[in-house]
Amino acid sequence: MADATTEPSGEPETEPAPRKREPIINAPLIVIGMALALIGLYALFFFSSYDEQVRLEYNFALAPRRFWAQPGSEWVYPDMLSGLLTLFSTALLHANWMHVIVNSLMLLAFGTPVARAFGAEFTAAGKWMIIFLGSVLLGSIFYLAIRDANAPAAVGASGGTSGLVAAALLLDLDGRKRALWSREFLMMTAAFAAANAVLTLIGPYALGMELAWEAHLGGYIAGAVLMAVLPARGYRVAKA
Repeated sequence: MADATTEPSGEPETEPAPRKREPIINAPLIVIGMALALIGLYALFFFSSYDEQVRLEYNFALAPRRFWAQPGSEWVYPDMLSGLLTLFSTALLHANWMHVIVNSLMLLAFGTPVARAFGAEFTAAGKWMIIFLGSVLLGSIFYLAIRDANAPAAVGASGGTSGLVAAALLLDLDGRKRALWSREFLMMTAAFAAANAVLTLIGPYALGMELAWEAHLGGYIAGAVLMAVLPARGYRVAKA
């Protein structure tokens, strides 16, 4: 039996369209930019002189002793603005390379779905920053409110990243927001709390540094509440 053959159709063959190359890091620019900023700022700090490092920590870390210092004390800030600035500037300092890398990876992992849920408009980056900075702020407030005045100075963006964790956990697979009281969110919140409890206990031994769980708690609460009230469109938009 002869093999079957196909007659030429006379139409030119079309080459398949080239596949679009995916970026190595598929995250919104605001997320990548903030992660790189944290690492870049720590690199500048790391390569500074010892005296400069001491000066930066003294002026920009969140230090309860300085924040609550009475007028006339050697610890008091030169003005109110300098003290209030540390509520945010604490997020730009880190204890070591592992500290800043972990926070940057957390920011990329959980900040990405949050940024995508807000969409690609210019205002989306502003909403993302509201969650990040609002979480840093409430995390700092919790640390100052719960710790006594002799507590060590706190550094790191953990309050902000904890807020992004809460915001991301509040999203379903389509980027739509769950209710704060939903079973799924409450279960994941319990898991987050348990993980922080473990890290708080083993941190001084396994990581060589004490964890500011108060900042994590405040940041998580701020992130959840802000995500609940800010408008988000989700990942998938229905087509008419």
